[in-house]
Amino acid sequence: MNIVERVFSVAQAIYAQLEQVKCCRHQCQRLVERIQILLEPVRILRAQPRQHISHHEEELMKKLLQALGEAQKLVMKYSQTSWIQKFLRARSTGEEFVWVNESLEDIAQGLSLLLQAEQKQAFLEAFQSKTCRRQDAEDLRDDRAFLDQVIASTEEPNDVVEEIYINRECMESKVDWMQSELNKVIREMERLKKVNVDKREDITEIKRDHLTFHRHLQDTESYDLYEGEYLKYPVAIKTFKRPLTTDPAKVRDIFEKEIQTLKKFESPNILRMYGICIEEKDGSPCFSIVMEYCKHGTLRDVLNKQQHLSWDIRIRMALGAARGLYRLHQTGEKSRLHGCICSSKFLVAGDYCVKLSGFELCETESSIKRKAKKDWKRVSMLAYIAPENLKDINYPYKRPCEIYSFGIVLAEIATSKIPFEGCTPEEIMEKICNHHHWDPLGEDCPEDLRKVIEQCWAFDPSQRPSAEEIVDSLADLEKSRNQGS
Repeated sequence: MNIVERVFSVAQAIYAQLEQVKCCRHQCQRLVERIQILLEPVRILRAQPRQHISHHEEELMKKLLQALGEAQKLVMKYSQTSWIQKFLRARSTGEEFVWVNESLEDIAQGLSLLLQAEQKQAFLEAFQSKTCRRQDAEDLRDDRAFLDQVIASTEEPNDVVEEIYINRECMESKVDWMQSELNKVIREMERLKKVNVDKREDITEIKRDHLTFHRHLQDTESYDLYEGEYLKYPVAIKTFKRPLTTDPAKVRDIFEKEIQTLKKFESPNILRMYGICIEEKDGSPCFSIVMEYCKHGTLRDVLNKQQHLSWDIRIRMALGAARGLYRLHQTGEKSRLHGCICSSKFLVAGDYCVKLSGFELCETESSIKRKAKKDWKRVSMLAYIAPENLKDINYPYKRPCEIYSFGIVLAEIATSKIPFEGCTPEEIMEKICNHHHWDPLGEDCPEDLRKVIEQCWAFDPSQRPSAEEIVDSLADLEKSRNQGS
């Protein structure tokens, strides 16, 4: 029996034993629920050929098996011991469950790499430190309440009852400690609430036979875009036409350097990259980039097709887009700029989760595709260019310039309109540079969203907010709407 099957075997034994638990039932039940969640990514490994399981994944399975062994001991212990023996003999009950639960949390971080971005976000939420601490404290309270009921009806001698109360006081102090630790975690999470950062899994070179091409999505002068599968995951595959170089070694070298940069990125609102595929046939290599598939297409596609989106969805999309930009701006010692922020650079996945794209592997792309004429694109991009850049071609492109562009994207989300639609380049420049004119947002636009957009549009770059401030404002807006509904 391989290690994955052993994991499932021990988990099944724990499930079966749960029905016999006589005490600490809430804590045991929570433990089993977390194990069930952890088995979701393990099922992905189970479906793969054994030779495809990496050394890192096998080590994770060993750690999980060890943690499951400890969990099994706990469940068996409390299914075989009466409640009174447990409370009189085991003053370390809290520590036992804390150790096992923390082990499962650590393992969850590693197993999350097997999941799609949207699955991963929901998966990790079940193992967030502040959530787990709160749940564990609640479970301990529930078990204590059960003890109170039993004490009230017990016919045990007074000295036994007194010893039970001593243990009860020990449990209460433990709950207080857990609550104190929980408050510390919550404060830290509030400080870091702007972005959820986890470790990005390795981006690698992908073999052609691991890719399945399905629907053809887009045909441009420089590439074809397909919906496909990579190891049973839905992906988008960008295959380049007329490559600039026919030297696979050169592309691989550039690719490896870029991977080091991309490893710094991880966010539910940054498009996930799987890797690059180099297929060599008859001396003519075919290059493809494999990335996360977003079923709704670009943000512009969504706004064109769904004109009557609710404000809750629009605000959710605005906040997701802002978080993606914030993650980009705050990566590393020096901020990184996108350079081409517009509504077509944001993709929309399930549940209207917005992801920033268009910057990953840009050097690799430029090394394998021929330059296409982009005069038509310059016209459509003028609406996103900050006034200072329009007035002075030599003005340095900085974060406030990108915030201006993002403000235009936010206005699109609020109105569904194409910015300055029907205007000539000259008219666009005249309106932006001389009249500070933008299309109206509409009377029904929430006031807090309107305020954020107008701040991004400030003619003076120093008056524009940072991406962090935008995230804070939109998060507060979303929270207030949720509380009001």
